[in-house]
Amino acid sequence: MAAEDDIVLPEVFECPQCKRQFVFELVESSDDRSIHCPQCKRYLGEKDVNFVFVSEIEELTERLRFERDRLEKDEAIYSMTDCDAEMRVYGTEVHKVVNILRKALADLEALKQQYR
Repeated sequence: MAAEDDIVLPEVFECPQCKRQFVFELVESSDDRSIHCPQCKRYLGEKDVNFVFVSEIEELTERLRFERDRLEKDEAIYSMTDCDAEMRVYGTEVHKVVNILRKALADLEALKQQYR
């Protein structure tokens, strides 16, 4: 079983000076957290795994909120209007998916707080 220090998450960077894209290892065993372009040696910043995790969680949260909002509108439209039987059933059952999305959003928010 791999040790926790052996877990590696690659991240892609593009140097603003030479426009070269490269992958660096987000988590390394070395203490040097500086990122330099391998081609022009320009300093690009520091590795911050928490920042990457929070950014990913925020992006996922945004997409899930969009879908939750869309489904909530569908639920209101199809459960209250005169429409095909299939769409009426959809409108009455979609709340199950909306509840799952609400729970997932709450879990993601709690996870994001851990990384701040």
